[in-house]
Amino acid sequence: MRVTNENVIIVEGIEPLNITGSAKDGNYASLKHAGHVTIVIQTGAWAGGTSAVTVNQATAVAGTSEKALAFSYMWTNDGAAGATALTKTAVTSNTFNLDTANSMYVIEIDTDTLDVDSGFDCVQLALATPGSNNDFVSASYVLSQARFMNPSDELTD
Repeated sequence: MRVTNENVIIVEGIEPLNITGSAKDGNYASLKHAGHVTIVIQTGAWAGGTSAVTVNQATAVAGTSEKALAFSYMWTNDGAAGATALTKTAVTSNTFNLDTANSMYVIEIDTDTLDVDSGFDCVQLALATPGSNNDFVSASYVLSQARFMNPSDELTD
């Protein structure tokens, strides 16, 4: 599903779900017609596990030639649901953990940080299993800095 206005396209990355005992790979989103993507992750009830967050890049929304995407920061309210501002937080080895209920985590990616010389123009959020805990999460991709796009172009798989 996608929602479009004049400035952004919002694509469902991961539908709201309980990721108990399993990893979850989100949908791939094509950035062919966007200069930037903001990945917004929201946790709900969190029983206690940790789920490692990574971002993959590929040459097609089917996950063709998938490989990890480097990123150095994320922003979070880390459980402060009433917080008005997110805190910029460094990540280590292109990953961080989801581990707090009712939190928001945001990853900002400029298209030029993908391996564009090798044809990489798609991104995917990937979550490791938090273990046997009832942990709830969802994610959206907000594509911005739009470029010319044919309405029939495929944005997700």
